[in-house]
Amino acid sequence: MRTWLLMMGIVGLFLAGGVRASAGVAPDTLRVSQFTGSVLLFDHAALRITSPITTRADMQGLPARPFRPNLVTDARYAYWLNVFLHNDTGITQTLYMSASENQLVTLYRIIGTYTDSVRCGYRVPTPGWPAPENEKYAPVTLAKAQTASLWIRVANEQGLLPRLTQSPLPRPLMRLQLMTETTRTERLLWGRQTNALELQTRSWVEGALIFFLFFVTFIFARYPRRLYGYYALYVLAGCTYALLKTRSYTPMGHWLGQIPWAQAHLLDPVIWAGWGAYLFFLIELLMLNKSHPLAARRIRWFARMAVAYSIVFATLMLLTNDGGVLQIGFWLSRSVFVTAHVVILVWTVWAVPSPLTRYVLLGNVLLTTVGVVASLMQGKVLTDDYFLIAELRNLMMLSFGILLEIVVFALALAYRIRLIDAERVTSQQAYIDELEQRTIYEKRIAEVEMLALRSQMNPHFLFNSLNTIEYFVLKGDEEKATRYLSNFSRLLRLTLNHSNENTVRLSEEITGLKLYLDLEATRFGDEFRYVIEADARIDQDEVMLPPLLLQPFVENAIWHGLRQSQRPDKRLWIRLLMQDSQTLQFEIEDNGIGRQQAADLKSRSATQRKSYGMDITRQRMELFNRNYPSQISIDLIDLNTNGQTGTLIRMTYQLNVELVNE
Repeated sequence: MRTWLLMMGIVGLFLAGGVRASAGVAPDTLRVSQFTGSVLLFDHAALRITSPITTRADMQGLPARPFRPNLVTDARYAYWLNVFLHNDTGITQTLYMSASENQLVTLYRIIGTYTDSVRCGYRVPTPGWPAPENEKYAPVTLAKAQTASLWIRVANEQGLLPRLTQSPLPRPLMRLQLMTETTRTERLLWGRQTNALELQTRSWVEGALIFFLFFVTFIFARYPRRLYGYYALYVLAGCTYALLKTRSYTPMGHWLGQIPWAQAHLLDPVIWAGWGAYLFFLIELLMLNKSHPLAARRIRWFARMAVAYSIVFATLMLLTNDGGVLQIGFWLSRSVFVTAHVVILVWTVWAVPSPLTRYVLLGNVLLTTVGVVASLMQGKVLTDDYFLIAELRNLMMLSFGILLEIVVFALALAYRIRLIDAERVTSQQAYIDELEQRTIYEKRIAEVEMLALRSQMNPHFLFNSLNTIEYFVLKGDEEKATRYLSNFSRLLRLTLNHSNENTVRLSEEITGLKLYLDLEATRFGDEFRYVIEADARIDQDEVMLPPLLLQPFVENAIWHGLRQSQRPDKRLWIRLLMQDSQTLQFEIEDNGIGRQQAADLKSRSATQRKSYGMDITRQRMELFNRNYPSQISIDLIDLNTNGQTGTLIRMTYQLNVELVNE
């Protein structure tokens, strides 16, 4: 059915052209000696129009018509030209047929019963090129006095699926010509010389795009964030577009020529897929998800639609090679996506008060300017005369505009990273300030707790001292009571002076300790002696420690160790030692009954006396260690040598600075 419709269309073309369909139209015979340059095949070749599935063997018996320049072609048909070529020179000659800008041109050479063929055109893969230079020229070689019948088929490549439209586009171009080898070489050299600067410019543009691609891919691999990922996809699209525009005679063009369908059908899909990546990148760059969530959702919808369109459009073109689909997609995409892009850009400039917005605007202005100028140059509206610097003309291509926009976006990305770093530093500083403030509060709370504990210990000490004074008064020993009360008042005054201090000098602590021991010696009498030994290297005025640190341990040794002892010589040794420049050691040793016997007596006592001072001191030490760099630790050692018991309290005081009396 399809073949019948195509044949009816062919008949219609003959009737519409007013040309007599006759098998009597004979092709001309072109002589090699007459070639001085190139010869167009108009008015020389016989023309036959067939369906795309017609083979050369089917040409016999089909009507021919003259090949005129005013022929209007149609993508749905195949065009066959027939001409004779005679080598009337004395040597073997090679001519070249130019395929113009056609998708597929097949040249059949028939010499007697021998037939061979070559294909050329931009849809021919690189391995199938008739000549290694490019895909446009097919050689025709004739020995001397040899005549060949040339059949030339011009048609668009057929897709895997039937065409979806009846569009005549893209129309095959029929400006076919035969030329000498010299003319062909001159044209190749002229084309390469003319495009040399453009080729150099395109090469460094492609190199810059590839560099950006590797650079941003490395960043994304190191820091896998969506912002870098979308930017990498956008750069990939720009790089792919630039490579697909590479000329066929370059090394990259040769490589891409192995997949000619990519250059033919992927340019538009790459553009709009890249636009989708650009929109996703825009959302992340300007942080629209946070500032404008509704607009971000709508922009994201356009981005997804652009990517979906690219996939569908590329699939349809690869399967059908339908020029009608190409035209519909071309105008549909530009009417929808370009309009959406302009609206999004205007809205961004108006509604997003971000310092990054100006980068977005600048990148779009550069890309649009270069794109418009490139289009005007391609349409011959702008010529070289409009450029004050001729080299600028070679920069006017869309790939360069894409590169400029990518560079601007790289600057925007760097600025965004700077903003993120500044925000991170601000957040970290705020967190540090919060921690410092919290530490200050905790330290104040600890100081209040320590003050409260000292407030508990001062009444405890006062209670013990008043009991002693009461004892002397009841005993009637007024002299001891008076001396005791005098020392007690001095100790009480010293204690009150230290009540609001977190730390005191070691010398002041020793002074208070001597007053306390004198009070206890007054109560015990001559049977109690104490000794305070201090390392001369310790500068007691420089060492700071919590107030009343040693007194509770001394009191505990007297009340629980020496008071219960039956020994006539009750002794207490207090040693201030220096381990090193950072460590002091305080030792409190008694020759009392020891901790085990004291615990047994306490358990059998009807009125057990709880050591509140020791418990309070331990709590104060825990708070001190938590809030100050200096650290205090305590070891309790039971002594038992030759039946002589006692207790040794070893307190290690780790300083935070070097305090030594030289």
